[in-house]
Amino acid sequence: MKKVLPLLMAAVMVTASIPMAASASETGSTAQDAGSAESGTAGTDSAGVTGGTSGETGSAGGEDSAAGGNGGTTADGTGQTGADTDGTGQGTGTTDGTVTEDGQQTDGTADESADAEEEDTAEETEGNTDSGKVVTLGENLNEEQRASMYEYFGTSPDEVETIVVTHADEVQYMQGIATDEQIGPTTNSCAYVEPTDSGGIKVKTANLNFVTSAMIASTLTTAGMENCNVIAACPFEVSGTGALTGIIMAYETASGEELDEGQKEAAMEELVTTGDLADSVGQEKATEVIKDVKTEVIDEGLTDPEEIGDAVDNIAEENEITLTDDQRAQVVALMEKISQYDYDVNALKDTLDNLTGESGALSNIWNTVKTFFVGSDDGILSDTNDEALGSDVVTDSTVNESGFKDGLFTRIKNFFTGE
Repeated sequence: MKKVLPLLMAAVMVTASIPMAASASETGSTAQDAGSAESGTAGTDSAGVTGGTSGETGSAGGEDSAAGGNGGTTADGTGQTGADTDGTGQGTGTTDGTVTEDGQQTDGTADESADAEEEDTAEETEGNTDSGKVVTLGENLNEEQRASMYEYFGTSPDEVETIVVTHADEVQYMQGIATDEQIGPTTNSCAYVEPTDSGGIKVKTANLNFVTSAMIASTLTTAGMENCNVIAACPFEVSGTGALTGIIMAYETASGEELDEGQKEAAMEELVTTGDLADSVGQEKATEVIKDVKTEVIDEGLTDPEEIGDAVDNIAEENEITLTDDQRAQVVALMEKISQYDYDVNALKDTLDNLTGESGALSNIWNTVKTFFVGSDDGILSDTNDEALGSDVVTDSTVNESGFKDGLFTRIKNFFTGE
């Protein structure tokens, strides 16, 4: 009897539960059939599905937008009632059963899923970029020209952060320093910047027919920049006076460092002053004079206009050039402005010494040999593709570009076999 009693109780409980399950199943099925059969125009049935299957998302009764009320099953199987607020039968089944008058979901799992998808996309995009590398593009370039710049830089839009430099940006940086003619009506110059840990500022240019790599490198030290690789280029020949705007914007973004506004203004003024001087004495002489005067002013801590003027006279004489009164005054005024700021002299010299190879002939020979056999450490400067800008591209660089990317063994083998 003790064994039979539990069995009888279990049988009773099972028997009692069968009608309840059947009733719930039939109710859900009936409601679904009714929702599908109702005319959407009558708007007489505002109920969709009252029950559903766990794991479905509004598929039952929710696909027939003409039915009177599009309730749908929910992801957790609780079943929600679709709402027909205007009698047209346009309620929309959602993952949590909540609908608005226009059938739009107001809250629920779908929103959370969309947010999660957006976050995943953003993380994926960020993960594909090379940290610290920034490209700037002139706003007046067309899509084909922009593509050619990425190809020349040896990168792609999904590998770097990109900034479009507008003409307004260029005017903001250079107005009052450069003439309207020097600024020009459009912005086309592009830049690629990669911060480094040491080595000073190394610059390569392409299709800049007035501003040289040395002029840019010297000017960037005045802006407060120290260690980085820089490429300034354009798909076609331009003067390059506007290139500095994009370089500075790229450097601030890549390094996370905001440069002093006064130093940036001094940098722009230096570029214009060097360019003006180059019109009469040549680019190389102009760059050398400005570089040497700036080094002496910073190194010696010169701030007095007369002392700065004496330094300008001496260095001009050493370089065998004669400055007009206006040219001398322009250089002195520039150096007075530069003397107001504190610069790391050693970091400054790392860049300025590279411009004329003052590290010595033996060192230069060794660097050339080392570069030939083991490649350079010039980062993005070694990855440019000149062919992307055509056969008549004009390039200039402050670094030795004889390096290759092959391994040492391959380099030696090719050297002796003539390959």
